[in-house]
Amino acid sequence: MPKLNTPKRRHARGALAAASALLLALALPFVAHAQKEVPATVSGRITDGERGVPGVTVTIFANDPAQRFRTAARGKTDVDGRFSLTGIQPGRYQILPVAPAYVVAGLMMNYPPGRPLTLLAGEEVKDIDFQMEPGAVITGRVTDADGNPVINEPVTVSPAEQNAGQPRFQFDQRDHATDDRGVYRVYGLPPGRYRVSVGRAGEVGAVSIGRRKLFRRTFHPDAVEQAQARVVEVKTGIESTDIDITVGRALKTYKVAGRFVTADTGQPVPNVSVGYGTIDPRGRRLGGFGAGTVTNARGEFQTGGIAPGRYVVYVMTNQMNNPQEVAEFYSEPTPFEVTDADVAGLVVKLKRGAVVSGVVAVEGVADRAAAAQMLAAVRVHPWVESYRENAAMPGSPMRPVTVGADGSFRVTGLMPGKLRLGTMNDAVKGLTLTRVELNGANVIGGFDVAAGAQIAGVRLVLTYGSAALVGQTTFVNGTLPPGGRVMAAANLTGSTPGTRVSRTVEVDARGYFRIEGLPAGEYEVIVHVFFFNGGPGRARRSEPQRVVLGDGVEAKVAPVIDFNK
Repeated sequence: MPKLNTPKRRHARGALAAASALLLALALPFVAHAQKEVPATVSGRITDGERGVPGVTVTIFANDPAQRFRTAARGKTDVDGRFSLTGIQPGRYQILPVAPAYVVAGLMMNYPPGRPLTLLAGEEVKDIDFQMEPGAVITGRVTDADGNPVINEPVTVSPAEQNAGQPRFQFDQRDHATDDRGVYRVYGLPPGRYRVSVGRAGEVGAVSIGRRKLFRRTFHPDAVEQAQARVVEVKTGIESTDIDITVGRALKTYKVAGRFVTADTGQPVPNVSVGYGTIDPRGRRLGGFGAGTVTNARGEFQTGGIAPGRYVVYVMTNQMNNPQEVAEFYSEPTPFEVTDADVAGLVVKLKRGAVVSGVVAVEGVADRAAAAQMLAAVRVHPWVESYRENAAMPGSPMRPVTVGADGSFRVTGLMPGKLRLGTMNDAVKGLTLTRVELNGANVIGGFDVAAGAQIAGVRLVLTYGSAALVGQTTFVNGTLPPGGRVMAAANLTGSTPGTRVSRTVEVDARGYFRIEGLPAGEYEVIVHVFFFNGGPGRARRSEPQRVVLGDGVEAKVAPVIDFNK
């Protein structure tokens, strides 16, 4: 089992060990005497196709899951549209220019938004240029059945077409709502085809939180079915006017009241976060939401603004404001239907859940102090999948639990079903969950939990890796068109059955990618190209490349994407 390099050993082993220490400093920023790497610089220009665009905010934010959206640098373009961002630590990022009335040409609305950018220590990246163009505008008026303006009603503008599997993410989350005249104006839209709608209630119901009125979802001009909506096509810098919507009368809403009690004693349970879900006639859950309601000292709750429909009510166990004792319980969803009257007398029974306990172990680190610091940043994330057919709650995320100084953890309040355990940490690179062990078997894919079970001895194994892969992708017989997204995957080969070490990162506009924190072993590296937004052709991939990584080693690969294959 490899040992972490100490300063004394680095001095003895010379320059080669110094390079390894640099990699370890990146993976373990809290290790004593770790060296901070030389920051990178990114510069470029934003134009409208001819002239520079001044005053545009350019942000670089982290793309690593544990630190996603953490801002690394931010600045504005000067009078010539140029920007320069400095002091950026090496890593994987997204770069995104934002000007509310403009759109970035050729920039997909991916998640996370922006253009991927992988930076090395001390790198000076130039000519990261963008072209911005005035966004389209959709404006109109919303009125009710009597011709009166509908005031302060949120307006939704959504793409009329969306390819399967393509994520959508609107970075600028402006609240487009009607004014005192019922007029709305949505600006900064990319060219395309859109549906415009107001209202949130459908056939299955809805909950109005803090709003006076609730309307059935209605599309321009007056359609309550999406298929009957009139699609609005917009072009760059052009304002589409008179996109009016006429809604029906405001729906009459009702109150729902009840109480939460323990199933075994009938005692009231105070301070419980109340959750609601809509269900179809067969009892299958269609959506879930919280109503901001908490039970009082007598376990009672009441929520207003409930539209006619079918619902379930349950305890939201993953809410951090629930008292600790609530974490010991779960609830079966209690169904109810709202027709034309208030609903009262609901009783939600909390059942004492199963308990799963065990330890989290770190492999690949011999220094106990360093391993303990790693464990301090780890949280265990439970997820239970119900086995009940047509379950109103087919899956339930639980509140994450912290890991003790000795690696111990305890998950409570589990409903019967298939339990999956995952881990996440915010401070340590290079930790991968490689095994979940129970009674000698690897159950990383999940294991059965019976009602009220007490399961001990679960062992979560995190493998520490300090190796890195650096790739430079080449495109031949064509170029990457708009709507293409490039992903690089490294998969550990020859691993124990049921164990999978796999990392995927996005390739940046230069064809560059870097995958860090890999355990030692042989990896298969493949680069995939996916097309969205009607991009041409089928998805493509590079020929697999095999590379062997040792602890602290950085290896280079050069995948090739051939658009003729």
